[in-house]
Amino acid sequence: MNVLSLCSGIGALDRGLQLAVPSARVVAYCEAEPFCQTLLCARMDDGRLDRAPIWPDVRTLDGRPWRGLVDCLVAG
Repeated sequence: MNVLSLCSGIGALDRGLQLAVPSARVVAYCEAEPFCQTLLCARMDDGRLDRAPIWPDVRTLDGRPWRGLVDCLVAG
């Protein structure tokens, strides 16, 4: 199951989803706060979160490229 994470924060909701649904894979994160972006990268580096691009602003995220690729949308 491919997941698009909006307002990802530090990835806690994404991590919880992955623990509850082991087949869940985050394909992109969207987070504006630099501190949270840094923590998302650190959690990707240590393997706690899926490696995926981080989009910096939900207001400019174009969802059309994700059509048909994303099964689940989560938002914090």
